[in-house]
Amino acid sequence: MQRLLIIHTPDADLTEIAEGIKEGAEAKGFRVDLKNTKDIGNGISFYPYDLIVAGSTTEGIFRGKIDQSLNKFLSEAKRTVGKDAVAYVKPRFFATNKSLKKVMSALESQGCIVKNFKAIKNHQSAVEFGKNLKI
Repeated sequence: MQRLLIIHTPDADLTEIAEGIKEGAEAKGFRVDLKNTKDIGNGISFYPYDLIVAGSTTEGIFRGKIDQSLNKFLSEAKRTVGKDAVAYVKPRFFATNKSLKKVMSALESQGCIVKNFKAIKNHQSAVEFGKNLKI
């Protein structure tokens, strides 16, 4: 069984989206773990996971900032180099694409290989996205 790690920032909407991705991925047969970036500890090892899915809220209307807890979480993660990853954000006006690029950059700076990215609006579209994840 393939393992999937879904990382999300501490926002109610993003938690709902992460749970939707989990629901869809589990329907495809993945074994899924959810991690909130506010629960930063000694760092999680990416070693047992086949795919890392990381997301953040989109902050601001134009600049596309992301929640800094995602960067901190990823910097403390272990065994990240060479791991396949997917980036996602909750869209917000003109900042969506810039935020996606920042999440992808955060993953790539840890040595992950970003295979896909998506702006996800709600729980239902998150479930569909989870069903279509590929490793």
